[in-house]
Amino acid sequence: MKLRILIWPHELVTGGSQINAIDLAAELGKLGHEVELFAPPGPLVSKIEALGVSYRPAPQTRGGLDLRILRAFGAEMRRFEPDIVHTFESSPSIHSSIAAFRRPQRNVTTIMSMSVPAHIPAHVPLTVGTGALSEGQAGRAGQVYLWEPPVDTEFDAPGDTVRAREVLGLDPERAVISVVGRLSAEHQKARGIVAALDTLAATADLPPVTVIVAGAGDEESLVVQAAARANEHPNIDVRLLGNVPDPRPVYDAADIVFGMGGSALRAMSHAKPVIVQGRDGFWLLLSPETAPQFRITGYFGEGTSGGPTFGELVTRLIAQPIMRDQLGQFGRELVVADYSLAHAARLIESIYLEEVDADRSRASVRRSLNRAYLRYAKFRVALAAPWLQDAFRAVTGRHE
Repeated sequence: MKLRILIWPHELVTGGSQINAIDLAAELGKLGHEVELFAPPGPLVSKIEALGVSYRPAPQTRGGLDLRILRAFGAEMRRFEPDIVHTFESSPSIHSSIAAFRRPQRNVTTIMSMSVPAHIPAHVPLTVGTGALSEGQAGRAGQVYLWEPPVDTEFDAPGDTVRAREVLGLDPERAVISVVGRLSAEHQKARGIVAALDTLAATADLPPVTVIVAGAGDEESLVVQAAARANEHPNIDVRLLGNVPDPRPVYDAADIVFGMGGSALRAMSHAKPVIVQGRDGFWLLLSPETAPQFRITGYFGEGTSGGPTFGELVTRLIAQPIMRDQLGQFGRELVVADYSLAHAARLIESIYLEEVDADRSRASVRRSLNRAYLRYAKFRVALAAPWLQDAFRAVTGRHE
């Protein structure tokens, strides 16, 4: 059955969730479906164009509910008339659900973040990226699917390290450490990079290294400051590239990659050894021994791992090229076997077909949407000022 599919990522800056949405759109097109991407313009538009996926720009989000976005989405629905709308992350999900009051539609929502907002409507099928999140949604009324971040293992494949370093203008005598991702407050991504740079600068006997940082975000200034501090060290050269539409050379140039989630998986697909970054000082080397826990946590962690520091891991890996090669090959084999884009697209296709055929009464959908909107209103009130939660409860009499 050929479907008309509208995929709506929340933004098009470099990030795992956005790249997953784009890669999925391209793969679904190969399966014969008519697919369109709808999102605010950003650096990843060039990737969409390179893959030949139809793209329609959405207004830039200003936070909260936005009438401009609702109007633009409504116009796109009337023009494209999709069979299914697949939203990525919470803002597109809630906007799409509100639009459903006026125009009933079939939705699927993907949350690749490390937590699922309570305001995702319960009747909408939900996919999450880790086993832990899937287990955490056991009490949810609607369907929950584990959809681990897919990797296009043909696109993200081992490349020419020497050529990549030439393209990036890197000193061939220095070891290269790379990270690709958003420099954001979310999951302490930016602060993890800051900690990595500060730790390297404090590491005894650190060999000459170049650190490549590809990405931008709301805490970018913290990374800029940390880079300036680290660059005072004679053996450290930090390069901040900003958003990079095609980060493959950043991966290819590296001896070591650090990061989390989809970025870690893409580094593995490039056959690079990976140090997994998490929150609150978490660092752990991906290896055959640690891989089982990362299958559950989504290549993420919280709190100290109890092992070597980031600087110690880097120093050890630089000194052991054979170990780097072995770990890189292990990661590549793991991604090819279990995280291929083709397999992920088939799973999503089956979810779409099931949703298109689902039989739900309009009344049950309205009840689900009403509960979701109430939770969303409470969420926005809490963001505005935590003390307003009590006022909200007093006015509504609700304690959800």
